[in-house]
Amino acid sequence: MIESHEFCRLSEADIATVIGGESEDIAYNLRRLRLELGYRRADLADELNISLSAIAKYETGSRIPDIDTIIQLSKVLHTNVNNLIFK
Repeated sequence: MIESHEFCRLSEADIATVIGGESEDIAYNLRRLRLELGYRRADLADELNISLSAIAKYETGSRIPDIDTIIQLSKVLHTNVNNLIFK
C-alpha cells in the first residue's frame, strides 16, 4: 500500500477534466498500464486498498476515480497523472 503522498501540481484544465468526468481515456489508459505491468485487477485493488468493483468500474468507464486515487494509481503504475488522464 502507498504510505506517503507527494504533492502533484495539476493544471486547471487537468483538474476540470478529472472533476468533470470528461476524460474517456482514463479507463483505457488504466487497463493498458495495469496489463503492461502484469497486475490483475485484484492486485491493484489490494495495493490501493479499494474494492475490486471500483477498479472494474474505472476500467469500464462507468466511474471516474477521484484525484487522490488518480495520484495513487499513477504511483503504483509507475507513470504520471497525465498518462492516466490523456491519450
